Amino acid sequence: MVSLSTELLLLSAATLVVYRLLSKPRVPKGELVHIFPYQNSLLKELGLRLPPGPSPKPIIGNALDMPKYFEWETYAKYAKQYGKHNNISSKESPFIFYLDVFGTPLVFLNSRRMVHELFERRSSNYSDRTTFPMVVDLMGFGWAMGFQRYGEWWRRHRRAMHNKFHPSAAEAYKSIQIKHTRDLLRRLHKAPEDFIKHIRHTAGAIIMEVVGYDIHIKSENDPYIHAAEEAMNAAGEAAAPGRFMVDMIPWMKYIPEWVPGASFKKQARIWRKYILDMADLPFEHVKAQMANGTAQPSFTSTHLERLAATNDAPADAEQVIKNTAAVIFAGGSDTTVKTLTTFVLAMVLFPDVQKKVQEELDAALGGVRLPEFEDMTALPYTIAAYKEAMRWHPLFPMGVAHAATQDDVIDGYFIPKGAIVFGNSWFLLREEADFGPDMEKFDPGRFMESGRRDPGQTGAFGYGRRVCPGRYMAENSLFIAVASILQNFDITPARDSSGKEVMPEYEWTSGFFSYVIA
Repeated sequence: MVSLSTELLLLSAATLVVYRLLSKPRVPKGELVHIFPYQNSLLKELGLRLPPGPSPKPIIGNALDMPKYFEWETYAKYAKQYGKHNNISSKESPFIFYLDVFGTPLVFLNSRRMVHELFERRSSNYSDRTTFPMVVDLMGFGWAMGFQRYGEWWRRHRRAMHNKFHPSAAEAYKSIQIKHTRDLLRRLHKAPEDFIKHIRHTAGAIIMEVVGYDIHIKSENDPYIHAAEEAMNAAGEAAAPGRFMVDMIPWMKYIPEWVPGASFKKQARIWRKYILDMADLPFEHVKAQMANGTAQPSFTSTHLERLAATNDAPADAEQVIKNTAAVIFAGGSDTTVKTLTTFVLAMVLFPDVQKKVQEELDAALGGVRLPEFEDMTALPYTIAAYKEAMRWHPLFPMGVAHAATQDDVIDGYFIPKGAIVFGNSWFLLREEADFGPDMEKFDPGRFMESGRRDPGQTGAFGYGRRVCPGRYMAENSLFIAVASILQNFDITPARDSSGKEVMPEYEWTSGFFSYVIA
């Protein structure tokens, strides 16, 4: 993590002191009151209060309470420590807590009821995003639909995505997924020790064909896959709440790179190249192919041809096509890889689960053919296994932050306009009421019981109107990869020179994404 210098932190604090001294509490027409944390008397007059949380310090608020690493663990602790309503029993789940960081309100939702109420029933007020100064303004990730503000610009991207990735549309991609998964098996047979590289190559090949960049990726050191991997890793590092102070104090984005404490500007410049290359390079490749008449029919070329035949298209219509194609490429080339890597680790740590999946596959396929999508109804435990990978260690532990468009009140708690609101997916995916006991155990059997929640509908793909539009294709990729790999291979620990199995040493990354690295 890039830290601020003491000088810059003091400058930030001094600026906020002046701002707060000059600011007067007011009640805007048609709204509730906008306040700073120390103006709680105004809320009391209205019979309201802020959600509970750690006591803020003057000026900096809860800046020192923001975790730097393994954020989900700290937020789960805060949920239990501060998130209970005064009037609910100790057996009920903690549901909301609040942090203030340099005047920026952060609200964390820790129950399915609360998430449903705000992100589903009140979605018109909670579908916005925060401004993301680091990720969007400095790193250039504004083209990604997941970081776009709620409005017509976002809707245009969403429509383009939905048209190609709703459940019926995702059926068209199954033959592509089958073809490249078969190739994955050949690669694993030849060099099983390079399984992560093979999985990444397969995911990239699938999404390249789906998006229609008509680029045949290289088996080694492919520049497009490398750019996507670096860009997504950068997003994982920078998009976590509180990771960079510029997200809490946006004016810091104007500080020159050479100023002490502004090394985040240099880091953003380095990451920006990968992020823009991921969107620009494959798109320009398609346009060049179209110009010389060699482009294949695809998502990108079809949209561009349709645009060329439209006389009254908006001036920025091509940008929407380019952005949407890049979003598909980014998600498909990286997130599936990370989830499958988590699954592979789970198979090493929980070999009994692997054996049960293989027994089901043998019973359904007879050991004489490879799995097909049509086999899904006969493979409920195999499906449960990939869903458990989504629950056991979710790729997005805190999801993508929503933002409140207007002031709101829920259960007597005041949520101010502009508050950054998180669905605590890590916490929700460990609710015993929804998923059963032994949350740390990788146990697909939990989904074989009635009344269990689907992780895909409990935060693994986001919430409300901002849920991932590519989720149906993503789950198809997970299923066919899991079924194909376990039908043909045993996943075991590496062996030392004496032939003895050596359990892997691994750790989970912190940040926006959390995935395993060994």
